[in-house]
Amino acid sequence: MLFQSPSVATDRHIELKGHTVTAQGRLKAISKTGIEAESNKRASVGTRLEVFFELPALKIFNDMDLFGYVRAVHDTPNGYSLAIEFIETTPHEQAIIEDFINYKKRLHELSLKTKPK
Repeated sequence: MLFQSPSVATDRHIELKGHTVTAQGRLKAISKTGIEAESNKRASVGTRLEVFFELPALKIFNDMDLFGYVRAVHDTPNGYSLAIEFIETTPHEQAIIEDFINYKKRLHELSLKTKPK
């Protein structure tokens, strides 16, 4: 769960851009209301970030350019885990995120059905 919304795990490239610093990282989880990203740069809680990542959804690859606020920061072995809550996504952006989440859930369900017992 991210920000009271069901989330799915993923591992995709992400770019995080603050007022003075841009950092590369990994998108680790996504929900309709926010993301968890791992980066080698720390951001303070309350920092407004612009995030760029790509999601395969709605039958194409979609370049996402979203804004959000850092709501939590935790140390990780690879740097920092940032929980970022989105600021006002559009209906189209919501549709892309929802389709990606549904796709990841279908993949997970299929993997459970095909595991040998």
